[in-house]
Amino acid sequence: MSLEEYISALKNYKRFKGDIVCHRTVEPARAVFASVLPEFKHDLSFVLKSLGVKQIYSHQKTAIEMILRGVHTVIATPTASGKSLVYNLPVIDQLIENPDAHALYLFPLKALARDQMDTIQNLLGAAGMKYPGAHLKAAVYDGDISSYQKSKIRKLPPHILLSNPEMLHLALLAHHKLWEDFFASLKFVVIDEVHTYRGVMGSNMAWVFRRLLRICRLYGASPVFIFCSATIANPASLCHKLTGLDVEVVDQAGAPTGKKDVILMRGLEGAAQTAITLIHSSVHRELRTICYTQSRKITELIAIWASRKAEEFSDRISAYRAGFLPEERRLIEQQLASGELLAVVSTSALELGIDIGSLDICILVGYPGTIMSTWQRAGRVGRHGRDSVMILIAHEDALDQYFINHPDVFFSMPPETAIINPDNTMILKQHLECAAAELALETSEPFLADSAVQNMVSSLEGDGRLLKSRDGRMWFAARKSPHREVSLRGTGQTFAIFIENTKKNTGGSGPAQIVF
Repeated sequence: MSLEEYISALKNYKRFKGDIVCHRTVEPARAVFASVLPEFKHDLSFVLKSLGVKQIYSHQKTAIEMILRGVHTVIATPTASGKSLVYNLPVIDQLIENPDAHALYLFPLKALARDQMDTIQNLLGAAGMKYPGAHLKAAVYDGDISSYQKSKIRKLPPHILLSNPEMLHLALLAHHKLWEDFFASLKFVVIDEVHTYRGVMGSNMAWVFRRLLRICRLYGASPVFIFCSATIANPASLCHKLTGLDVEVVDQAGAPTGKKDVILMRGLEGAAQTAITLIHSSVHRELRTICYTQSRKITELIAIWASRKAEEFSDRISAYRAGFLPEERRLIEQQLASGELLAVVSTSALELGIDIGSLDICILVGYPGTIMSTWQRAGRVGRHGRDSVMILIAHEDALDQYFINHPDVFFSMPPETAIINPDNTMILKQHLECAAAELALETSEPFLADSAVQNMVSSLEGDGRLLKSRDGRMWFAARKSPHREVSLRGTGQTFAIFIENTKKNTGGSGPAQIVF
C-alpha cells in the first residue's frame, strides 16, 4: 500500500483529531552525476560494476579528486549519499599501486566496523580478480576478537584495518612498537561519523588524534585524513580542532533524495501509545518502519506492546538497543535489511550508518535533542531516492512543545555547531601523560607551544607523573601505561557493576562500586 494512503488514513483517523499540528512535504531532488570518473592510477570501473554502480555523483568525484591530491578532506553530506565509496576508491587505488601500504578505518561503534567489513571485503575481492598480484586484505580489530586473532593481526597487519577509538587509544598507540610496520606505511586514516566526536568524547579524541599524528611522524608517515560527517554547521572547523590539520570540506551532495512527508503530532494519547498505533497501522500495510525512542526501557515496552497489538505480525516487530549481544544485534540488522522484519523500535543505536536497507517510515518518540540527529534519523528512511515519511511525536517537555507550537522554527533551524574543548583540564592532563608514556615529550613538540599545555606539563611534573630530563628538554612518564584510566566517552573513572556474591557483570557501569 502506498505512503499516500497511509498518510491519508492517519490524517482521517478520528482518535488523532486535533493531534496532527503540521504536515509538510520536502520535495525530491534529482541526482547530479559526474560526467567522467576521477583519474585513478588504475582502472577501478570493475569496482563500481561489482557494486552495481554505473555512475558516481558529482560530490563523490569532487571529494575523490581532492583525496587523490593528498588533501585532508571532510565529506559532510546527508545519509545514503555514498560517502563510503569516496574513501574506498582512493584507498584501493593506492593499495593496488603499493601493496605494502596500509589504511586505518575508525568507526565510533564496533557494529559500524563490522557492517562496513562486508562491503570492503567485496571490494577487495573484486580488486583481487582484476589485479591478482595485489592480495589485498582487511580485518576488524576490536574487543570482540580473541587474543590469538589480535596477535596474528599485529604480526601481519592487513592492508585495511577497521577499528574504533578505544582500540586506537589502548592497543595501537599504547603499544605502537608492536605496530611499527603498520604505522610506517600508513597512507590513509578514515574517520567515519566524525560529527559524533563532539562534547566530552570529541575533546578526548582531539588528543587521541594528536597522539596518532605524533606516532606517525615517529615512523616517517604522513597519512591523508578522510572524514565523513552528517550535516553539521562546522565540519571543516571540527576536523581542524580534532587534528590540528587544515581540512577542505565537500558538502554539496549530488545524490538523489525522494519526497519526504514530515508530520508533527502532539501525542495527546501519550507519545508511546501514539507510536504503537502508528506502528500497528504501518505493519498492517507492510510498510517498513523504524521507531526511535529516548531510552532502553521505553524501547522494549513499545516493541512489546506493538507486538501484542498486531499479533499476526508479532514476529516481524523487534526492539534494538545497546546491551543486546553482538550476534543478536547483527541478526536484527540483517532481518531488517532483508525485509523479514517490518518494524524495529530502537534507541539511538541505529542512528548511525549501519545498513538496514530501504525503509519507508521513521517515527520519533520525542525530539532527539538536536536538529542534526532529527534529520540523521529521518535519513535512515527513503534511501536511494525513495519516498518516505517522518513523524515526530512530542513529549511533554518544553523543547518538544516549543517545536509543536512553532513548526516554522523546526523546519527552518540550521544544524548545530559541534563543539569540543581539548583544553579541559582533566582531559589534557590524562592525554599528556599517555603521550609521554608512548614517546617522551620534547620541548620542540608542536602542541607544547600552547601555554595551557606548558602549564599542564609543569603541573604533571610537580605531581611526579612526568619526569624531566637532566638537560630540561624532555619529559618521561613515571608510569608505563596510564591509558586504561582514561575513558574516551567521559572524564572520570568507570566501574563495573556486579551482582552481589556472584561474578556476573550486569553490563552497566557507574561512578562507584555498586552491588545488588
